[in-house]
Amino acid sequence: MLFDKIDENAAGLRQIGMIALAEAKKAGSFVAYMDPAYGTDIIREYPDGRRERIDRANGGCLVAIPARNSQAV
Repeated sequence: MLFDKIDENAAGLRQIGMIALAEAKKAGSFVAYMDPAYGTDIIREYPDGRRERIDRANGGCLVAIPARNSQAV
């Protein structure tokens, strides 16, 4: 049921994500989120657009990943 609600509100959740990213940039901090393209790894995105993932399968080592376009979350 919870996942159905998430699917129903995907656009709203994306908008909240964009707001959080903009606020983090203003504060000079990173934002952390999960991206299905990287499984259960956690993504950190920094104000300069740089991104890295915490590779959970390899002890939490940091791996640089490509910047994403500014329209997706």
